[in-house]
Amino acid sequence: MKNKILAIAVAAGSAILGSSLISTPAQAQLSVTSDPIAVEIDVPEVLFLRTFDTISLTLDDADLGGVTTAGVGKDFDNVNGTTDGTTQIDRTSPFGTIDAIEKDVEELYAVWSNNPDGGVDVTFKVNNGTLNGANGSTAIISSVNAYNPDPASTLTAPGLVNPFVGGATIEFDLSNATQAGLYTGGSITVTATAP
Repeated sequence: MKNKILAIAVAAGSAILGSSLISTPAQAQLSVTSDPIAVEIDVPEVLFLRTFDTISLTLDDADLGGVTTAGVGKDFDNVNGTTDGTTQIDRTSPFGTIDAIEKDVEELYAVWSNNPDGGVDVTFKVNNGTLNGANGSTAIISSVNAYNPDPASTLTAPGLVNPFVGGATIEFDLSNATQAGLYTGGSITVTATAP
């Protein structure tokens, strides 16, 4: 008996399902695409400068005129090769232009800019030119000039991915640097301008 009831229920369900499938009309899928829609963004003008916090340069024998090797040197008096006991020795420094020693900083700055009117100009300024050493000795920053590229400018904006990169040449006067060792306290500034 159970089997007859189950058979009747299955047959009735199949008949209902079959009639609903046959009687439902097929729906067509509809789709529509818009005309092209304009997209705009307004990008602000930016200028970003990256430099180092400290420039720490080491002078070597060549910077001091190349008259020493490993810190020592010697020569004879070329003005008066012989003394009679009263001849004054030549007091001309063998170190040449000790008042104009140049050191290159190959890369000192990177500038990103999207200036729509042109490129970027970079300038340098000696902020505090005195470097203090031991026992009152001083060294002076005489000047800072563009180095690779020179002048420190580009006619087109570098953009926001690849920066405009360059260095500087710093000139020192060691006329009053009477002591060996570290000299500190000097400073320079770098200014980037997008004209």
